[in-house]
Amino acid sequence: MINPRDCKQGLPMRFLSLPLLPLVLAACSPDLDLTPPGSQAVPLYDQSPERTDLDRLSYLGGVTLTNPDERFGGFSALTLSPDGSRLLAVSDSAYWMTANIGWNETDGSLSVGAFSISPILSRSGDPLDGRAADSEAIADLGGGVHAVSFEREHRINTYALGEDWSRLDSVGEAFPAPPGADDFVDNGGMEGLTSLPDGALLAGIEGGSDGVHPLWLHRDGSWARSELAAAPDYGLTALDYHDGHVYALERFWQSGIGNRIRILRFPAAALDTGGRIEPDLLGTLEAGKAVDNFEGLAITERGDHTVLLVMSDDNYSRSQRTLLLAFQLD
Repeated sequence: MINPRDCKQGLPMRFLSLPLLPLVLAACSPDLDLTPPGSQAVPLYDQSPERTDLDRLSYLGGVTLTNPDERFGGFSALTLSPDGSRLLAVSDSAYWMTANIGWNETDGSLSVGAFSISPILSRSGDPLDGRAADSEAIADLGGGVHAVSFEREHRINTYALGEDWSRLDSVGEAFPAPPGADDFVDNGGMEGLTSLPDGALLAGIEGGSDGVHPLWLHRDGSWARSELAAAPDYGLTALDYHDGHVYALERFWQSGIGNRIRILRFPAAALDTGGRIEPDLLGTLEAGKAVDNFEGLAITERGDHTVLLVMSDDNYSRSQRTLLLAFQLD
């Protein structure tokens, strides 16, 4: 047994062998968490782990992400590298997180590791904190530039991160917010951002009314509003464009019921019609399935298939998980 006094007086030679070193470090540093960061596979259905069907989607696999770093968690948006081998996420506390994704070429399942976390900087170059730090969505604008939207202090910044995300210490640059942004609900602002092939930026507002989620499209220096039909009591939490379509997440939560998530899709061309957009429902996550507070969405291609990744915001709560799930569009 290791005597705590040995930690103060210097460790005896018998403890300095490599096999015992982790135990020694844990005994001498009671606050040290030796749990390694990584990912653990999760089934889609709690009671039927062999099932992979989800309406118009097929489950490729999912993981619970873990990391002892106290900054880890609260991830509200993500984007992927062009080859789908890396992810970039933003958190509710204004941190960037990058990680590597390993895809099993046999069944398409995934694993995640090599996490890196760094602060998102303000327009003055300082780490964001307080109300200014609630980053909620990210969009790749091309050329290594990414847009990030914020709630509470409703605004959009752009960051020149580089194509390989090597400049996460980039200072934020102002981007014009949609009209009336100051009046967005305190915790219900621009939860979704995505760019379109023509360079337009689409922002989705979580807090809607009259059965719609407001959508704002920035093109040629001005914003135009459209509307996405909303399910009752659902908020919009994510957007991503891929191959002529905009994909979206809707979230419902109620005490005693928990989270319900709807995965949606609509043609991007519908944004130009000026009418109310009725999306297609691709799948629903709810009790009995791998479900949590999903706020991140990214689309990629694996082989000849469209693959959707969804990521949950654990709200830094021990009762929630950081899930990353992969689905193939049937």
